[in-house]
Amino acid sequence: MNNSWTKQVWAEALPVYNDIIDHPFIKELASGSLPVECFDRYLAQDELYVGNYGRQMFELADLITDPEQHAMFEAFAREGIEGEKAMHQLLIERFGIDTKVLPSPVTADYNAHTQEAIATGSKEIGLAAMLPCMWVYNEVGLHILRIASVEGNPYKEWIQEYGNEAFTEGVNLVLQLADSYAEAVDADTRAKMTAAFLEATRFEYWFWDYGYCGKDRR
Repeated sequence: MNNSWTKQVWAEALPVYNDIIDHPFIKELASGSLPVECFDRYLAQDELYVGNYGRQMFELADLITDPEQHAMFEAFAREGIEGEKAMHQLLIERFGIDTKVLPSPVTADYNAHTQEAIATGSKEIGLAAMLPCMWVYNEVGLHILRIASVEGNPYKEWIQEYGNEAFTEGVNLVLQLADSYAEAVDADTRAKMTAAFLEATRFEYWFWDYGYCGKDRR
């Protein structure tokens, strides 16, 4: 499936992804040299984001009427969110992170973007908007595992969560689902899927940039 939708949108999103893995936040996370205050700021926002994202995953699952697809997506959502929450809690306790914070403009806008996509009632557009969070994180986790040793890295649990085999397999199943949806819809819906995906990918960059820089730089 050389011309699959996921291959096409990844090619379009590649400049943003390259900016992400070239960002000081990711480079310093990989080396373990990221200042704790930067990671604290990021994780406090991610804790807010994941809470909303988890709820939205189940809202999206409710749009999937095929029983097998629904069960697969719901299982992936449940296992993924449980894994993220456990990892978050471990790191929150390790670094004493204060999670009682207000959402940043990036966090609020990103959650609003995915909620609006789900509110269209289109499982295709909803999935396209939700996809970068899982896919980009998986690619970043795999990238870090390729370039750095996690032993002694204070953020190793974060790296291992998003680069592990089970998460990668789950993401690949969701990518196949997205391609099957894109093949079955008209050109207008496919274009809306692409737009939703690309905007969410930009939010991924902004999210890490906000955590590192302490401000919304859009």
